Amino acid sequence: MNKYTDNDLLLMLKIRYFELTLLDLFSKGLIKGTTHTSLGQEYIPVSLEPFINEKDFIISNHRGHGHFITLTGEIEGLLSEITGKEGGICNSIGGSQHLLYKNIMTTGVQGEGVSIALGHAFKFKLEKTRNACFVFIGDGTFGRGSVYESLNMASLYKLPYILIIENNSIAMTTKLSENMAGSIENRIKSFGIDYIKITSDNPDEIERHLKYPILNAKDKSTPLAIEFITQRVSSHSKGDDTREKEEIELINNNYWYNKLKKESSSRFIELDNLAKNEIELILEKVLAKKEAEFVK
Repeated sequence: MNKYTDNDLLLMLKIRYFELTLLDLFSKGLIKGTTHTSLGQEYIPVSLEPFINEKDFIISNHRGHGHFITLTGEIEGLLSEITGKEGGICNSIGGSQHLLYKNIMTTGVQGEGVSIALGHAFKFKLEKTRNACFVFIGDGTFGRGSVYESLNMASLYKLPYILIIENNSIAMTTKLSENMAGSIENRIKSFGIDYIKITSDNPDEIERHLKYPILNAKDKSTPLAIEFITQRVSSHSKGDDTREKEEIELINNNYWYNKLKKESSSRFIELDNLAKNEIELILEKVLAKKEAEFVK
């Protein structure tokens, strides 16, 4: 319990209960379309939040609820959006995957964000603002040519382009070991881009490790790649999990939430209940809303 600060842990717990809420709503037919949760990866955006300001630009992906909640705090607006209710951040047009709010966007199109990020990063370089574009991708996106084209240009033009790789070792239902020769690290370094690997799930520890590299990338207008070795606790989307039972059990045993729950400290229980109650209250409020005009 001591290795997580209260603020970091509370935010991670809120993301967790938000994602569990979505899975429950989907099972009840209350979500139209699809949704992908970030269970197991909640700590990643929490770790990066101190280095991202309102003048940076963030591009997330199909598994982006945790990114969005961490960087905007708009839990009710996001839940309204996904459930097709009034008050959705994109008038319930974007749904779970395609959002645009202030300085953050998400896209469910595989490999799209890495290319869009180039334009934002180029803008920051020309304006000499010391801001950066942060773009989140998964390991599966390395099967797209746009990744390599974007890395090449980011390096060639020395852009403030920060690539966040959430490597959970499985692309939908295909394991990384079955679809990638070599490593992500070597692919990144082949473009002359600075690379950092993160294996911790402790935001406070990760922040100390990333502070200098991220600030340096912003100050000197240079690309940076950060690979998080993480795990996908949930299925790819709702129930499409083809992993072996033993592998799933191991992942759950290593899940930060389950490890803390096993310790059963009074502080963890207090924060867990606080996060759960907040999400439940937001859910009650959202479900009481009228459907958005677009949905009707």
